[in-house]
Amino acid sequence: MSTEVAGTRTALVLGATGAVGKALLKDVLKNGGYKKVITLGRRPAQLDESIPQNNLEQKTIDFDNLEASRAEFRNVNDVFCCLGTTRADAGSAEAFRRIDQYYVVNSAKIIAEENKPESTTTTKLSPVHFLYCSSGGSNKNSPFLYPQSKGQTEESIIQAGFERVSIFQPGFLEVEQPREKSRLAEATLGVLLAPISHFLNLHLSISVVSVGEAMRKVALEHVPSASASVETKVEYYSNKYMEALAQN
Repeated sequence: MSTEVAGTRTALVLGATGAVGKALLKDVLKNGGYKKVITLGRRPAQLDESIPQNNLEQKTIDFDNLEASRAEFRNVNDVFCCLGTTRADAGSAEAFRRIDQYYVVNSAKIIAEENKPESTTTTKLSPVHFLYCSSGGSNKNSPFLYPQSKGQTEESIIQAGFERVSIFQPGFLEVEQPREKSRLAEATLGVLLAPISHFLNLHLSISVVSVGEAMRKVALEHVPSASASVETKVEYYSNKYMEALAQN
């Protein structure tokens, strides 16, 4: 997609205060060329003055009462969803699922419902391109909470009713700046795993900057088709694929 075409479109970012979401938001604002960029979250993302913000609108919503914010999900073209957490940060398995799965899935359903196809087309699929940052190893049948939740969320997004869904499955994330809540295991692995992975070209880890850049490039490569789709087009992106996109 050319920047001229992108300049007529609106991007929506969910989870813009997280590690991946913030990196993505900064990349989209600097390089996306969108007419408008909207963030929806429990609080606005904090950005420094070096990031262009003339086309940015930040809005706060209650994810536990999304019905009250339906209007905020309308008239968008590309949705970047980086909502997520860990069981440790959430405090319990139930709280983890509420944030990591229910918030994401319910948001996706409302977006599909509030951005319907043109009445002149025969498709029932929303023309919105939904781009979701999931996780490597996601598996809806996993006995473990985290990969199971991610796999189930992916499946629910695919069934939500979009023309196109892109799912990004990063491995270990190399954060751009320290998280608000320290994660000892993540910090330890970052010291040990990332250098080894890069040296041996194993693609086990990836920087949040590269994930954000890859998501933005995939969105801008999409040229809306003249004929509407009858089936959801689903694409998956691994560490290796995202790194290649970010380097080009």
